Amino acid sequence: MNRRALLLGTAGLCASLAGCSSGGDAAEQSPAGTGDETGTASPTATGTPRHPRLVGRSFTPVRADACPADGGALASETETGVSVVGCVSGATDCAIARLARADYDAASDTATLVVETVERADAENCAESPVARGYEATLRFESGLPGRAVVVHDDANGRREVARIDVAP
Repeated sequence: MNRRALLLGTAGLCASLAGCSSGGDAAEQSPAGTGDETGTASPTATGTPRHPRLVGRSFTPVRADACPADGGALASETETGVSVVGCVSGATDCAIARLARADYDAASDTATLVVETVERADAENCAESPVARGYEATLRFESGLPGRAVVVHDDANGRREVARIDVAP
């Protein structure tokens, strides 16, 4: 017996039974194959890989005695992102710490936090003495964590990377 004819007959019977059991109109059902077609499985959907998405950032000035011993920054992984405790230096006692930039680059899978010192807008008669300004910062992510986090200080000592962590997958 011809296997192809048997398979097509069985497929037609199954299609007609499926039409009856689904309760749909017969005109809406797709016709059975003619026998000249080759069956192919439907392709598996392959979605694009999801990257973490930066959804929140916080920045809080803190006392300088909370700063790391070397005056740089300590970054650590949290359940939802990255937490940083750091200390920037100002050239005068009117300098304040400010979050200059916090972003995520999907191409390099890197979160970057840039903290700078600036003079207060209302500052007058500032003493020319170096000062340390502490801060705490947090970056929150959805859909996972970045592969790396980098902390950069742009202060009286120049622009430099002060902390880098590789986040566990």
